[in-house]
Amino acid sequence: NAEKYKEAIKYYDQIISKIDINSQLYAEILYRRGSSYERLGDYINSDKDLLKSLKVNPGDAHVLNYLAYSWLEREYKIDTSLQMLEKAYTTQSNDPYIIDSVGWAYYLIKDYTKAEKFLKSAVELMPEDPIVNDHYGDILWRLNRKIQARYFWRNVLNLKDTKEDMKKNINDKLIEGLNNS
Repeated sequence: NAEKYKEAIKYYDQIISKIDINSQLYAEILYRRGSSYERLGDYINSDKDLLKSLKVNPGDAHVLNYLAYSWLEREYKIDTSLQMLEKAYTTQSNDPYIIDSVGWAYYLIKDYTKAEKFLKSAVELMPEDPIVNDHYGDILWRLNRKIQARYFWRNVLNLKDTKEDMKKNINDKLIEGLNNS
């Protein structure tokens, strides 16, 4: 949580070396270490840890979501990601992060109608989340609801957790919209 990912990985390594590899704690620590690797951009080690975590606990909705969303962000294994997210959604249908991820997967495969359903639900559950609002703006744009899209993008600029790089990206969208790809 302190965003000291390299330091966290060292501690996770120590814990992993001392616990039963079939325990829930082992799966949890792999998830946490994998997410630390992901934050550092070390996708090879991140994917290894998250997949190992899923071998111990295959139905963990949060690990399924984290790994699948990471793949979506890299535009990697999108169909597999969608299957993983649908599995996570069946057990955690009220989790706004999972709902957003499912919507984003549908967006990436250009099923905008399904994407809108999920992203609208996510933004209703997390109206202060910049990423969810950005995703919802993107889907509204694709559905040719451009005034509404710009409303949600402008909203992102006013949210307290919006990072500077996202603000720049949103300002570009407000000026140019989304390209046609």
